[in-house]
Amino acid sequence: MPKKKESGKTEQNTLDVDVLPVEQTHAKSLQKKSEKKKVTPPPSALAPTGMIPAEPVQLERLGRFPPVKDFPFSSPIPIVIRPKFEEIGEIIRTVCRDNIDEEYYYLGILLLEKLARKRPSPLLAGKTHVWAAGVLCALGTINFLFDKSTVPYISKEDLADCCGVKQSTASEKGRLIRELFKMSYWDSRFSTIKMHNRNPMKNLIVTGNGFILDLRSILMR
Repeated sequence: MPKKKESGKTEQNTLDVDVLPVEQTHAKSLQKKSEKKKVTPPPSALAPTGMIPAEPVQLERLGRFPPVKDFPFSSPIPIVIRPKFEEIGEIIRTVCRDNIDEEYYYLGILLLEKLARKRPSPLLAGKTHVWAAGVLCALGTINFLFDKSTVPYISKEDLADCCGVKQSTASEKGRLIRELFKMSYWDSRFSTIKMHNRNPMKNLIVTGNGFILDLRSILMR
């Protein structure tokens, strides 16, 4: 009889040892399933960190022509210039919304931001309508906005009228802005997407020896 009790006890211990690993394995599998269910938030749900061209999704969330004050600038516009900056920006917004397109609006705010961050800012002197006309005139010149064969198109005279200034005033202010930032045709900083794609030099690279090569010919090898 004592031997039977010992054998029973041995069987019970064996069962306990066999069951425990199964429970641990089941717990690990449940843990893996719960880890797989974790969802990473999409990029659009993250807090805005920069402006137009770097975060296009954020701009789409703002709408086609968002107010200037709603733009997610990387750092705040200086307080001294902020009221005038927003006033000029709203003029650009109205003109682009009614007569050009949203791409010129975004580029206009980008160029206006660079003017506002100059030390000292040239925006502190001059009328808001003149600055708005100058910004759009500078961008329009390097992007062939005043060429009838392009889309969008607007004449320089009509653009000046939309801003409430004379054509000569808009042209002169636009020239000063282009000289200030050394803006030229095919300027990657301020070119529209269409002009960038038409840039005949976009695929050219300069080697260390000074040779100019077409990047497409290198990639095809």
